[in-house]
Amino acid sequence: MPGVTERDLALELEFRMQKLGSEGMSFATIMLFAERSALPHGNPSDQVLKQGDFVTLDFGAVVNGYRSDMTRSYIIGEASEKQTRIYNTVLDAQNAALEMVKPGVNCLDLNAISNKVIADAGFGEYAGKGLGHGLGLFLHEVPFINTLTDYNLEVGNVITIEPGIYIPGCGGVRLEDDIVVTESGFEVLTHAPKPFII
Repeated sequence: MPGVTERDLALELEFRMQKLGSEGMSFATIMLFAERSALPHGNPSDQVLKQGDFVTLDFGAVVNGYRSDMTRSYIIGEASEKQTRIYNTVLDAQNAALEMVKPGVNCLDLNAISNKVIADAGFGEYAGKGLGHGLGLFLHEVPFINTLTDYNLEVGNVITIEPGIYIPGCGGVRLEDDIVVTESGFEVLTHAPKPFII
């Protein structure tokens, strides 16, 4: 896979989704390599993939009018100690937030626990602006999970949980899953594995 460009890999992903039944893309696919993975919403370019690069892909399909939204981050080849720490911190932040999800939990508290994990690991200044958002017929719906939205989760809310660390000149990691809030907690709707090194 090294040698492929961001743009070519994004196009291949979109082609395969549509071959598998997607009615279209939820949004313009984000496919970023190396230091460009520190751009939370960057556009694919002619950047060429190299061994040791971060890869972040954020994409979604439309099925029956409903949108999905998922992000995965990887390392091609062998990860450095810093890259591994960044990835593991984001994974820990996501898991900490997921452990809290249930009806009645406030979005401010979800965002705070994720940010605390990232800050405690020394990456607080590089954390993303928010933890997630509602998802459905539109890409971004209520509730928003950030420092501003005072909203208690309800049964049936479909939300994303997507902490990230974005370090200019180094790269970034974001892990995003779609979940639905249930009476006893939540159900994960995205099932792509999360191997860090590929």
